[in-house]
Amino acid sequence: MSDLPDGAWPVMLTPFSADLSVDWDVLDGYTDWLIAHDAAGLFPVALSGEMYEMPEAERLAVARRVVDRAAGRVPVLASIAEAGTDAEIAAAAARLAATGVDAVVLIAALLLPEGADESTLRPTVTAVLESNPGIQFGIYECPLPYHRILSLDAVEWLAETGRFVFFKETSHDVALMAQRVAAASGTPMKVYNAGIETLVESLEVGVSGLSGWVVNIYPEYVARLCASAAGIPRNEALAFQQILDSVERGMGATYPSSAKYLLERRAQIGFQEVSRWRPEPLDHAALDELAGLIDALPTAHDEVLPR
Repeated sequence: MSDLPDGAWPVMLTPFSADLSVDWDVLDGYTDWLIAHDAAGLFPVALSGEMYEMPEAERLAVARRVVDRAAGRVPVLASIAEAGTDAEIAAAAARLAATGVDAVVLIAALLLPEGADESTLRPTVTAVLESNPGIQFGIYECPLPYHRILSLDAVEWLAETGRFVFFKETSHDVALMAQRVAAASGTPMKVYNAGIETLVESLEVGVSGLSGWVVNIYPEYVARLCASAAGIPRNEALAFQQILDSVERGMGATYPSSAKYLLERRAQIGFQEVSRWRPEPLDHAALDELAGLIDALPTAHDEVLPR
């Protein structure tokens, strides 16, 4: 696989029907819609996709469906959500790789118990890599089941294996992001920010793009910001970033149902505001007000964020 593209990487929402089954037709439409709206790649089966509320067979089916629908138009990554022995993690990685994803994403918090040091990280990852030759990997500092921030030494070692191509880092610390980018320099591993609130600043230190909540709803806005940040006045880029950040923060308390509502309001592809993870009642008026922050921008957006 060639280098992953820079830009907007949605952590895809999983559409559910009223009976909480996966709505496969909507998932197909969502895949097409994201690609049509400038997603650089797709990341189903992540926390936003409610991976911990899905059995493995269903996670594999979602990954396979997105791979098949994307049909090579953009790369597709997906996570394994299993903890266990090295052999069990390696076997889960093999099963996910068999769906055709471009990279299997490991969850940092599932590789190491909470409170443990990193002494077992290298042998565990080495065992997984050796059991899965030819497969590319990613690493994701998912905040659940607990928030594991990897040491700089660990990031450098993962990058130097040559097998990791994607790092979704969740430190929200631009200075640390710069160090991580430097640690991965000269390797296939690219670093992607999880937080829209620091995207412009992180792009300036070499981060390759954004893989976060707001990308699920406004992928082309994020893509434009990623592509244009170096060519427009910084204050304009930061002002636009602030609008996207306001939307993301505003939907946080009821995410992902809130994101599903905003996505359907915008895309009209059949998403229901149904969640297994956090089935919270929504304040539609407040969400409409958030969406209005984007709706109020010039239609072509070029005056705010030129191509």
